[in-house]
Amino acid sequence: MSVPMQSMNRPFGRAALAATLLVLLALPASAEEDPWPGLKRDLFADRAIQAEDGTVVLDAPMTADDPALVPVTVRVSPSVTQALKSMTLIIDKNPMPIVATFTFGPAAGTGGERSLSTRVRFDSFSHVRAIVETEDGTLHMTTKFVQAAGGCAAMDAKDPDVQAEGLGKMIVKTFAPALSTAPLWSAQVMLKHPNTNGMQLDPKTGDFIPARFVNEMTVTRGAELVFKMTNGGGSIAANPYFRFSFSRGADNDLDVAITDTKGTVFTGHSSPSGS
Repeated sequence: MSVPMQSMNRPFGRAALAATLLVLLALPASAEEDPWPGLKRDLFADRAIQAEDGTVVLDAPMTADDPALVPVTVRVSPSVTQALKSMTLIIDKNPMPIVATFTFGPAAGTGGERSLSTRVRFDSFSHVRAIVETEDGTLHMTTKFVQAAGGCAAMDAKDPDVQAEGLGKMIVKTFAPALSTAPLWSAQVMLKHPNTNGMQLDPKTGDFIPARFVNEMTVTRGAELVFKMTNGGGSIAANPYFRFSFSRGADNDLDVAITDTKGTVFTGHSSPSGS
């Protein structure tokens, strides 16, 4: 409804308009502005989630130096002795909020402090969440708020051709524990890959660079699965990096296969740290 201009010049009209504006400004933000309830419903339906119960710890910076390269680490308390089924990593306000889902196998281990680290992009200030499902089917969640913005559209290099050089080169390293009796080893996987998500601009043409990102990853120790990553998206930083624990075996060599959205498969085999 329009307001006659003459009424705007009357004291009552101006006061009513000011009061209306104050009411609008005081209204609470719409629930739709918080994406988590919708994400929770879509991913976990009506399942109960135990939040901040000490099962899972999430390490992430409060303020990121580089929003396109934010380190996050998820740790499972050593007090948890049962096997892990899965872990889902989410950045609430990213255009592609699901960073990835990790499904764990027997070689992921059942003792010690199990952990997984990677590097991610933040499009705006947002909560990052790790939801871990233990063997008994319980969901455990931990959350951190990170102040970072602009990372989803940021380029890793000024020239996309330079960024694509060495595409697919993979390094897989394993690290023995300090104590020979410790149940867990650790490993590191690095892949040369731009991991473009369709939001970056080519500085030469001004066009958007087509999305091409890592969406699957399988890590095995011999015939046993450490984990399989699915739902990988454009929230994973360029040149994907993963560091994770795995259980000690008779042979602690790892095989890694990573697939991107073009269907290209990159493979690697571990070498011990220092080699």
